[in-house]
Amino acid sequence: MTDWVTELCTYVGVHSNYRGFDGQTIEVTRETQGAVLAALGLEARTDGDARDILARLRAEDEARPLPPEVIVEVGKPSTLSLSAPVEWVLEAEGTGETLGSGKASEALALPALSLGIHRLRLSCTAREFTTWVLARPHLAIQLEDLVAEGRIWGVMAALYGLTDGASVPLGTYDLLGDYAAAVAEYGADFLGINPVHAMGQTRPGDVISPYSPNHRAFLNTWHCTAGAPGDGADLIDYPSALSANAHAMDQQFETFQTQADSRAFEDFQAQAGPQLHDFALFEALAGTLGPDWREWPLPYRNRDAETLASFATRNARQIRQSKWAQWQAEMQLSKAQTTARAGGMRLGLYLDLAVGPRLGGAETWAEDSALVTGATLGAPPDPLGPQGQSWGLAPMSPLKCRAEGYASFGRLLRANMRRAGMIRIDHVLGLMRNFWIPQVGGEGTFVSYPFDALLAVVAIESVRNQTIVVGEDLGLVPDGLRDALATSGIYGLDILQYMRSTTGGFVPSSDMRELAVCAFATHDTPTAAGFFAAEDTRIRNDLGVIDAETLEHTREDRRRALATLQTTHPVPEIHRRLAQSSASMVAVQLDDVAGRLPQQNLPATVDEYPNWRLKAPFTLNDIASSPAFADVARDMAAAGRTNRHGLEKDNDLSDCSDHAH
Repeated sequence: MTDWVTELCTYVGVHSNYRGFDGQTIEVTRETQGAVLAALGLEARTDGDARDILARLRAEDEARPLPPEVIVEVGKPSTLSLSAPVEWVLEAEGTGETLGSGKASEALALPALSLGIHRLRLSCTAREFTTWVLARPHLAIQLEDLVAEGRIWGVMAALYGLTDGASVPLGTYDLLGDYAAAVAEYGADFLGINPVHAMGQTRPGDVISPYSPNHRAFLNTWHCTAGAPGDGADLIDYPSALSANAHAMDQQFETFQTQADSRAFEDFQAQAGPQLHDFALFEALAGTLGPDWREWPLPYRNRDAETLASFATRNARQIRQSKWAQWQAEMQLSKAQTTARAGGMRLGLYLDLAVGPRLGGAETWAEDSALVTGATLGAPPDPLGPQGQSWGLAPMSPLKCRAEGYASFGRLLRANMRRAGMIRIDHVLGLMRNFWIPQVGGEGTFVSYPFDALLAVVAIESVRNQTIVVGEDLGLVPDGLRDALATSGIYGLDILQYMRSTTGGFVPSSDMRELAVCAFATHDTPTAAGFFAAEDTRIRNDLGVIDAETLEHTREDRRRALATLQTTHPVPEIHRRLAQSSASMVAVQLDDVAGRLPQQNLPATVDEYPNWRLKAPFTLNDIASSPAFADVARDMAAAGRTNRHGLEKDNDLSDCSDHAH
């Protein structure tokens, strides 16, 4: 007897089973299958429902003369095989200009196309169809396209912590540019930070993680220069900092309102388009109705046009202020990139694209969203999380994404790429598959995505914006993912503390991937000093998360790793190995240069650990006079990794070929 629910799941990419961390096959329950299908908008409550939906989907696909999308190489003519005769019109992305038209029976010849996602309109048997033509480059932007030497290094830091000591309560975009220029003096070509997505002026009170944003296409105005003095504490006081920020932004907007010339602001609004108004409208609604739109009255949840128009009229000033705040953030972040490049960096800012927004935020409420709220992104059970992980983030629907021609995904990439020389796509595994946990019923399963098409969109936007793309490809990586990313020119992420040899040490520098950013740690892992001291494990033991036996086992493992370095100063040795690695790009953490023990975030904790609150261990003056930075710079320069500004700087770094380690 046919299991129609499983058949439907297979057809739309919902996994009916998957391989667990221990190699065992996990069979997905019928409850989970039905709940994930419902989150996709397919209500299959019974086998009969599933059979009918599947029959409809198959009939629609079989009637199509071409698939929903085709991928061609930019600048080259192509021929598409048809399943039925058609009349066709090809329209250019953005402009709608006609690029070609005609009739075809067995094959459709397309002209050479410019970069982009073009719309192919097809008429067949009295029906209209759309096929999206993704004209992609062979490769995403490569380092050698931008930097002749093809070997660079940079620094990773937490933007919220860049307070220059006690100068401000929370890191700012202005200080970001100053920090970038400061490390550029040592030859660094990029400064990487946490996501700067909009968090929302009104938000759930406990949300401070930059990986739980309100909207990923807009900016976090918390980091706008507010003029408030900081304090001497080691940790950020978010309530005080955000209150000061809001007060200062109010005053600055009042001053702006008195200015006669606002043409630059009006131009910004026009260029941003309707998405900016939608976001600002959400911000105003959230201030009145609460941060989670799923709890709003029905007309606001369902975006009743008359209700929203009336609210917008009554709250026009607040909406305008939200748009103005985005303008300020955009100008200040752009200035930071300009400052970084003027300081000698050849890439400048290295930004981070979070895997998803929070479920009840502006991005999921948006009219043109391809996201769903009936499930959350997460991870299946593993030894560190026996119950699995639920991240509270909205997944992108592969069905919606394909139907809209990948428009919202492309806009999201553009919004982030235009502000940076390089971006990191968090959890890049999600371009192939994501683990969905339904909001109502079920334990979760994987959902597959149109991987080749999403890779094509990434490559298109990378070349369009001249931005290098790094995919965070850590964890349980599906077979073929890394090869496919490399074939598209997307760099991987190699974290040395995970790259252990059979002797207990680390893999040789020569074995690291060339097409990668190699670092020792991330914000979610121990710092270099913390790793060798097993500081992360000690804290987990103190919190009762692990037992004494596990603590001692980890300490012994870290002692073996230290012994293989054959030094009593492991952090400088780690930096030397990074410098000498075969990776084209290497990154050192600001915390590691300072030898700091605590890490920025301890996964699986909330208030038990000061996540996302640590201030930077260096002021700007500290960096300028830091012997530790000078040592890192010498190692990087000796390995052929430095910007020209760093080479020319009068600090004895230009000739370090005889530097002894």
